[in-house]
Amino acid sequence: MKKIKNISVHILVWFATLAMLLGLLISSAAIPNSYLQTNMEKSALSYADKDAFSFENGKKLNSIADNYADSILLGVAWNMGNGTPTVSAIDTKYYDGEETGENYGLYLSVTEGASPNTNYTRYWHGSAAFVRLLHLFTDVNGVKTIGFAAVLVLLAVTVAMLVLKKHTDIAIMMCVSLFAVQIWNVSLSMEYQPAIIVALIISILCIAMEARAPVTLVFVFSGAAVCFFDFLTTETLSLLLPLMLVICIRAKEKRLGTFKEGSLLSLKCGVAWFLAYAFTFIAKWTLATIVTGRNVFSEAIFSAYERLGSTLEGVDTLPENIFSSVISNIGVMFGAESRLDYVKTFLPFILITALLFSVWYLFRREDGEKNAAKLLLILGAIVILRFLIVNNHSYIHSFFTYRALAPMIFACLAALWFNLGFVKKKRVKK
Repeated sequence: MKKIKNISVHILVWFATLAMLLGLLISSAAIPNSYLQTNMEKSALSYADKDAFSFENGKKLNSIADNYADSILLGVAWNMGNGTPTVSAIDTKYYDGEETGENYGLYLSVTEGASPNTNYTRYWHGSAAFVRLLHLFTDVNGVKTIGFAAVLVLLAVTVAMLVLKKHTDIAIMMCVSLFAVQIWNVSLSMEYQPAIIVALIISILCIAMEARAPVTLVFVFSGAAVCFFDFLTTETLSLLLPLMLVICIRAKEKRLGTFKEGSLLSLKCGVAWFLAYAFTFIAKWTLATIVTGRNVFSEAIFSAYERLGSTLEGVDTLPENIFSSVISNIGVMFGAESRLDYVKTFLPFILITALLFSVWYLFRREDGEKNAAKLLLILGAIVILRFLIVNNHSYIHSFFTYRALAPMIFACLAALWFNLGFVKKKRVKK
């Protein structure tokens, strides 16, 4: 009976989360487009002279601004204001501009009322709700600035909470991990921001609740929220980063338990997150099928098939092998200017790995937090697994998917730090 009650609570949290987020989306769709017209025109004009993918720092792939994705998001957000809000919030679409491209298509949609000709129902596009709300008083540049400010504030709150709990070392390692993937570059595109914002919100909730409430409930919320707002950029951040923080805090405070107990906690959180994530997608496809009368499931499955490794039409460069996506993402992190830059990938990778191993070999202690280290490294490996599974997508879009490496970096740093001889062991609270 207790187990059934526990499952029921998790399902209730998922339903409540989805209902709240869907209500937000429908409410934003109810805002008349006339209220957004002026700022939407400014946003459309701001992309008039921009390439679909523009380099903002030389030719480094990690400095690419995804104007293509932002134009589509703006087009989806604009078209949500046409028709019945409950339908337009689900039946998401935009005008692709045909031969002129998405940027001009957005301009024609906003200024001349061009009818949408491309459906995009496989994602929730939850961030369109905030795009519409913020366009009441600012344009796309303001939206990106506000989004980045939210990232900084949430990161500052996360760090402050860790410091107040006397976990300054964990806070530093977290910041180093995020800085290593140039987290400031999420300011370049609206679509880069939702996943990291969700991850930081979940991190704050985990730090606050992990000792007082079932942490799996937080990951139900996390899985649903990242599915709702993200479009397959760095979704694993919302699972791995908060979960690693929980493991680190419990390990330092001697509350993690055995490797088996830690593994069970990780598995429960992972299952909660994954099921919430998967069923939030299924909920979108179900609602879209009902609203449109089309079989949206088949459209979504075909899109997933493309990302798992088939040939992508219109793409000039494809992975050479299954490991190309991993090499590409690591290379982008180190400032590569091409997707397969072996020198800029392997040279710094080998040097940093050798340095970390040397530090461990020289200063390791026998009574370190070995269980926590093993758990963290296993969780960090999920990032690589993600790149391998979604091979084409992770390779072609490595200019933003590489940020998913942050938890892997954090895992390596924490696993090392907790097993060094000069690190003081925290006393167990009696």
